[in-house]
Amino acid sequence: MHMSADEPSPRPQPSARKYYFLSTAFALACLVGIAFIWYRTYNAPFRAHPAETIVTTQEQVDAYLREKIKSPQSGESPIFIPTGVVIQSLEFKGPYTLQVAGYVWQHYANTLPALDKGVVFPEADTTTFTKIYETQQGDETLIGWSFKTTLREQLDYTKYPLDRQQLWLRMWHVEFEKDVFLEPDVRGYSSLSADTLPGLDPGLVLENWALDRSYFSYRLVPYESNFGIQNYAPEIPQPEMYFNISIKRYILSPLIARGIAPLVILIQLFVIVMVIGTDTKRLEQFGVRPGAVIFTCAAFFFAMLVAQNGLRDEVKWYGIVYLETVYILTYFVILAVALNSVALVAFPDLRLFQQDNSWVEVSYWPLILFILFLITVLTFG
Repeated sequence: MHMSADEPSPRPQPSARKYYFLSTAFALACLVGIAFIWYRTYNAPFRAHPAETIVTTQEQVDAYLREKIKSPQSGESPIFIPTGVVIQSLEFKGPYTLQVAGYVWQHYANTLPALDKGVVFPEADTTTFTKIYETQQGDETLIGWSFKTTLREQLDYTKYPLDRQQLWLRMWHVEFEKDVFLEPDVRGYSSLSADTLPGLDPGLVLENWALDRSYFSYRLVPYESNFGIQNYAPEIPQPEMYFNISIKRYILSPLIARGIAPLVILIQLFVIVMVIGTDTKRLEQFGVRPGAVIFTCAAFFFAMLVAQNGLRDEVKWYGIVYLETVYILTYFVILAVALNSVALVAFPDLRLFQQDNSWVEVSYWPLILFILFLITVLTFG
């Protein structure tokens, strides 16, 4: 039995079906590998900043401060002011701008020398304090303020949308030059265990983020300036108190908002790959021409460019974030599909096209998913 010249060229023979099966199996294996790495990354245990010391009890606070404060700069004994904070609202005003509002309070023993009272947020852009209460409790004075501050913090978006962020409220006493140091008001909380989210209002909501933990910590911070203060030794690292909030992103929203565009275009490109080939009758049935494929790929390219610019405007990260690699890969796939359509017209007798365009169909998803798997491994380890 033979075919006439008007009959379409043969599609892959049954013997080639095993390649489609292997292709599907390999693509699924890559997809499972990516999903596993995503799951492991999203549920990975918390890692503290390498330079910080977390404190959860009064004993830990006392031990740390005794160890780190050895040479008071003023020649007098250091003063420690118990300080607590409760955050009532958090809101991202930009990728690196955080607006925080809440309450802060301090205990001043009656035996202390005369001091100005208050807290400084040295990394704040703007801060307003309003005294709410001042009362005598036993042999000490308790003072509380409400505050609203705007912070600029350097966050790392490399792993977007699987990134975790560490937000912090860095605190000084207003008279830090007099060897006055802050310590967490341990007795002001039922627990300082990070898992119980101490210092966070139970009704606190941070859009598109899950609150993972909160805790107090200390970091040793040296300075290159004495702030104009005589006898202040900036080269001696001083312990500074931080209130930290660890958050992780809800990934569904960014995946829908930023991941749909490349996914839809990759699927449409695969449809084009399935349609184009050396079978002229099939091309006529679908109304596909190599020139039309090129124009379609150009439209996809500009659509991807707009979507990527939207992503970069949202994140404003100087490098390439993880999700952005899907966009870059899609650019290359668009180019490859356009070149494939040209090759089918220019070189129809190549051995590559003896089984129509089946080699591209077989390798399309395995190659894309394998590259994404490698990028995922390199990004998340």
